[in-house]
Amino acid sequence: MAKGSGVTRPSLFWFALLDGGIVILANLVLSEKSYEKAAELGSGNLPSRSTLRALLIGTAVIHAGEALAAGRMARRRGLSPRGWRLQTLVVGFPSLRVLRRTALAPAPA
Repeated sequence: MAKGSGVTRPSLFWFALLDGGIVILANLVLSEKSYEKAAELGSGNLPSRSTLRALLIGTAVIHAGEALAAGRMARRRGLSPRGWRLQTLVVGFPSLRVLRRTALAPAPA
């Protein structure tokens, strides 16, 4: 885990796995050509674009909710809410897991 500006980053594996999947999902939703190629490769076993669109929207809503929760949790721990919100918006639950393991900041003397 890397540290920077009070935010502890989860493993890069999580960024690659989760954000890579979101990028692929967005590409399938936004590009007819990509969707057609993937459907061809998958022998027609690909969900409809409207189903994929709903999945993408749901993913965005979940990440936004997680980001709001991370901001509140970070503030209670005396950490940077903005940094934790942004990171959690991008990577989701792995960021929340790291934040939960982060100790409360010591009270000012």
